[in-house]
Amino acid sequence: MKKVILLLVITFFITGCMNVDKSTYEEIIAVGFSNNKITLKNKTSQGFSYYLPKSIMVLEDKKSNLTLKSEKYTMYLYVDLISYYNKKEASYNFSKDAFYSKKITNGEKFGYLEINLREKDKYLIEIMYNYAKIEVIVNNRDIKEMLSYAISLLNSISYNDKIIENMIGEDILNYNENEYNIFETVSSGSNLIMYDEDANNNKNNEVPDTDLIN
Repeated sequence: MKKVILLLVITFFITGCMNVDKSTYEEIIAVGFSNNKITLKNKTSQGFSYYLPKSIMVLEDKKSNLTLKSEKYTMYLYVDLISYYNKKEASYNFSKDAFYSKKITNGEKFGYLEINLREKDKYLIEIMYNYAKIEVIVNNRDIKEMLSYAISLLNSISYNDKIIENMIGEDILNYNENEYNIFETVSSGSNLIMYDEDANNNKNNEVPDTDLIN
Protein backbone atom coordinates (compact mmCIF):
# COMPACT_ATOMS: atom_id res chain seq x y z
CA MET A 1 0.00 0.00 0.00
CA LYS A 2 2.82 2.41 0.88
CA LYS A 3 4.43 1.78 -2.52
CA VAL A 4 1.14 2.53 -4.28
CA ILE A 5 0.71 5.79 -2.38
CA LEU A 6 4.29 6.80 -3.09
CA LEU A 7 3.87 6.10 -6.81
CA LEU A 8 0.72 8.23 -6.91
CA VAL A 9 2.50 11.09 -5.18
CA ILE A 10 5.36 10.94 -7.67
CA THR A 11 2.92 10.81 -10.57
CA PHE A 12 1.14 13.89 -9.26
CA PHE A 13 4.46 15.66 -8.87
CA ILE A 14 5.63 14.95 -12.43
CA THR A 15 2.34 15.72 -14.14
CA GLY A 16 1.96 19.02 -12.35
CA CYS A 17 -0.93 18.17 -10.02
CA MET A 18 0.91 18.70 -6.73
CA ASN A 19 0.83 22.08 -5.06
CA VAL A 20 4.53 22.78 -4.49
CA ASP A 21 3.99 26.36 -3.30
CA LYS A 22 3.14 25.08 0.18
CA SER A 23 5.99 22.56 0.23
CA THR A 24 9.48 23.12 1.58
CA TYR A 25 12.57 22.67 -0.60
CA GLU A 26 13.34 19.50 1.35
CA GLU A 27 9.89 18.08 0.60
CA ILE A 28 10.16 18.88 -3.10
CA ILE A 29 13.56 17.19 -3.25
CA ALA A 30 12.39 14.16 -1.29
CA VAL A 31 9.39 13.55 -3.53
CA GLY A 32 11.29 14.25 -6.73
CA PHE A 33 14.11 11.83 -5.95
CA SER A 34 12.15 9.20 -4.04
CA ASN A 35 11.87 6.77 -6.94
CA ASN A 36 14.62 5.92 -9.43
CA LYS A 37 12.34 3.57 -11.38
CA ILE A 38 10.38 6.25 -13.22
CA THR A 39 10.47 5.19 -16.85
CA LEU A 40 8.44 7.95 -18.48
CA LYS A 41 10.44 9.48 -21.33
CA ASN A 42 9.39 11.79 -24.15
CA LYS A 43 12.72 13.17 -25.41
CA THR A 44 15.88 11.57 -26.76
CA SER A 45 19.30 13.14 -27.25
CA GLN A 46 22.76 11.77 -28.03
CA GLY A 47 23.44 9.06 -25.48
CA PHE A 48 20.51 9.72 -23.15
CA SER A 49 16.75 10.14 -22.91
CA TYR A 50 14.60 12.11 -20.47
CA TYR A 51 11.14 13.39 -19.58
CA LEU A 52 10.39 17.00 -20.52
CA PRO A 53 7.27 18.61 -18.96
CA LYS A 54 4.75 19.89 -21.49
CA SER A 55 5.31 23.46 -20.34
CA ILE A 56 9.02 23.29 -21.28
CA MET A 57 10.41 23.30 -24.82
CA VAL A 58 13.89 22.64 -26.23
CA LEU A 59 15.38 25.67 -27.96
CA GLU A 60 18.77 24.14 -28.68
CA ASP A 61 20.46 20.76 -28.24
CA LYS A 62 24.17 20.89 -28.95
CA LYS A 63 26.78 18.45 -27.61
CA SER A 64 24.65 17.59 -24.57
CA ASN A 65 24.31 21.30 -23.81
CA LEU A 66 20.59 22.02 -23.98
CA THR A 67 18.80 25.34 -23.82
CA LEU A 68 15.25 24.96 -22.52
CA LYS A 69 12.42 27.50 -22.39
CA SER A 70 9.52 27.71 -19.99
CA GLU A 71 6.82 30.35 -20.07
CA LYS A 72 8.99 32.82 -18.15
CA TYR A 73 12.54 31.54 -18.01
CA THR A 74 15.43 30.06 -19.95
CA MET A 75 17.00 26.96 -18.41
CA TYR A 76 20.40 25.52 -19.25
CA LEU A 77 20.93 21.77 -19.05
CA TYR A 78 24.32 20.13 -19.39
CA VAL A 79 24.70 16.36 -19.42
CA ASP A 80 28.26 15.21 -18.71
CA LEU A 81 28.58 11.97 -20.68
CA ILE A 82 32.34 11.78 -20.10
CA SER A 83 31.97 11.87 -16.31
CA TYR A 84 29.14 9.35 -16.52
CA TYR A 85 31.24 7.00 -18.66
CA ASN A 86 34.19 7.27 -16.26
CA LYS A 87 31.90 7.10 -13.20
CA LYS A 88 33.57 10.18 -11.80
CA GLU A 89 33.10 10.74 -8.09
CA ALA A 90 32.80 14.20 -6.60
CA SER A 91 31.88 15.93 -3.37
CA TYR A 92 29.95 19.06 -2.47
CA ASN A 93 30.74 21.41 0.36
CA PHE A 94 27.84 23.12 2.11
CA SER A 95 27.84 26.86 1.42
CA LYS A 96 26.94 28.93 4.47
CA ASP A 97 26.76 32.04 2.28
CA ALA A 98 24.14 30.61 -0.09
CA PHE A 99 20.41 31.33 0.16
CA TYR A 100 19.99 27.54 0.18
CA SER A 101 22.61 24.79 0.02
CA LYS A 102 22.14 21.05 0.16
CA LYS A 103 24.06 17.93 -0.78
CA ILE A 104 21.89 15.33 -2.53
CA THR A 105 22.42 11.60 -2.12
CA ASN A 106 20.09 8.93 -3.43
CA GLY A 107 21.58 5.46 -3.40
CA GLU A 108 24.60 5.52 -5.71
CA LYS A 109 23.50 8.76 -7.32
CA PHE A 110 24.70 12.07 -5.98
CA GLY A 111 24.48 15.78 -6.56
CA TYR A 112 23.70 19.11 -4.94
CA LEU A 113 21.26 22.01 -4.90
CA GLU A 114 22.44 25.56 -4.39
CA ILE A 115 20.34 28.71 -4.63
CA ASN A 116 21.93 32.15 -4.55
CA LEU A 117 20.61 35.69 -4.72
CA ARG A 118 21.97 37.38 -7.84
CA GLU A 119 20.27 40.78 -7.86
CA LYS A 120 17.17 42.22 -6.21
CA ASP A 121 14.54 39.45 -6.38
CA LYS A 122 16.37 37.18 -8.85
CA TYR A 123 17.86 33.88 -7.68
CA LEU A 124 20.18 31.46 -9.43
CA ILE A 125 19.18 27.81 -9.03
CA GLU A 126 21.97 25.30 -9.61
CA ILE A 127 21.00 21.67 -9.30
CA MET A 128 23.29 18.81 -10.27
CA TYR A 129 22.23 15.16 -10.14
CA ASN A 130 23.11 11.95 -11.91
CA TYR A 131 25.86 13.53 -14.07
CA ALA A 132 23.63 16.34 -15.30
CA LYS A 133 23.13 19.93 -14.21
CA ILE A 134 20.45 22.58 -14.64
CA GLU A 135 21.00 26.29 -14.10
CA VAL A 136 18.23 28.88 -14.22
CA ILE A 137 17.66 32.36 -12.79
CA VAL A 138 14.14 33.01 -11.50
CA ASN A 139 12.15 35.36 -9.35
CA ASN A 140 11.78 34.30 -5.72
CA ARG A 141 8.10 33.41 -6.13
CA ASP A 142 8.95 30.91 -8.89
CA ILE A 143 11.83 29.06 -7.20
CA LYS A 144 9.76 26.08 -6.06
CA GLU A 145 7.97 25.63 -9.38
CA MET A 146 11.18 25.70 -11.42
CA LEU A 147 12.91 23.47 -8.87
CA SER A 148 10.18 20.87 -9.27
CA TYR A 149 10.57 20.94 -13.06
CA ALA A 150 14.35 20.62 -12.79
CA ILE A 151 14.19 17.71 -10.36
CA SER A 152 11.68 15.74 -12.41
CA LEU A 153 13.80 16.23 -15.52
CA LEU A 154 17.13 15.31 -13.92
CA ASN A 155 15.63 12.28 -12.18
CA SER A 156 14.18 11.03 -15.46
CA ILE A 157 17.50 10.99 -17.34
CA SER A 158 18.67 7.55 -18.40
CA TYR A 159 21.85 6.81 -20.30
CA ASN A 160 22.46 4.51 -23.26
CA ASP A 161 25.81 2.89 -22.45
CA LYS A 162 26.33 1.40 -25.91
CA ILE A 163 25.76 4.69 -27.71
CA ILE A 164 27.98 6.60 -25.27
CA GLU A 165 30.75 4.02 -25.67
CA ASN A 166 30.55 4.37 -29.45
CA MET A 167 30.56 8.16 -29.21
CA ILE A 168 33.68 8.10 -27.04
CA GLY A 169 35.35 5.60 -29.36
CA GLU A 170 34.63 7.82 -32.36
CA ASP A 171 35.82 10.90 -30.43
CA ILE A 172 32.43 12.55 -30.87
CA LEU A 173 32.45 13.69 -27.26
CA ASN A 174 34.89 16.53 -27.71
CA TYR A 175 34.06 19.53 -25.55
CA ASN A 176 37.14 21.68 -26.08
CA GLU A 177 34.98 24.66 -27.01
CA ASN A 178 32.92 24.51 -23.82
CA GLU A 179 34.72 23.29 -20.73
CA TYR A 180 31.98 23.02 -18.13
CA ASN A 181 32.39 21.42 -14.73
CA ILE A 182 29.00 20.31 -13.47
CA PHE A 183 30.50 19.47 -10.09
CA GLU A 184 31.28 23.13 -9.40
CA THR A 185 28.89 25.97 -8.70
CA VAL A 186 28.94 29.24 -10.60
CA SER A 187 30.66 30.95 -7.67
CA SER A 188 33.48 28.40 -7.81
CA GLY A 189 34.10 28.52 -11.54
CA SER A 190 31.21 27.01 -13.55
CA ASN A 191 30.35 29.02 -16.66
CA LEU A 192 27.36 27.12 -17.95
CA ILE A 193 24.70 29.74 -17.45
CA MET A 194 24.43 32.50 -20.03
CA TYR A 195 21.86 34.71 -18.38
CA ASP A 196 20.22 37.47 -20.42
CA GLU A 197 17.53 39.30 -18.50
CA ASP A 198 16.11 40.94 -21.59
CA ALA A 199 15.80 37.59 -23.35
CA ASN A 200 14.15 36.00 -20.34
CA ASN A 201 11.58 38.78 -20.16
CA ASN A 202 10.89 38.91 -23.89
CA LYS A 203 7.16 38.35 -24.18
CA ASN A 204 7.51 37.37 -27.82
CA ASN A 205 9.36 34.23 -26.78
CA GLU A 206 6.84 33.03 -24.22
CA VAL A 207 5.51 29.52 -24.62
CA PRO A 208 1.91 28.80 -23.61
CA ASP A 209 2.08 26.85 -20.34
CA THR A 210 -0.34 23.94 -20.40
CA ASP A 211 1.29 22.02 -17.57
CA LEU A 212 1.51 24.52 -14.71
CA ILE A 213 1.70 23.24 -11.15
CA ASN A 214 -1.29 24.55 -9.23
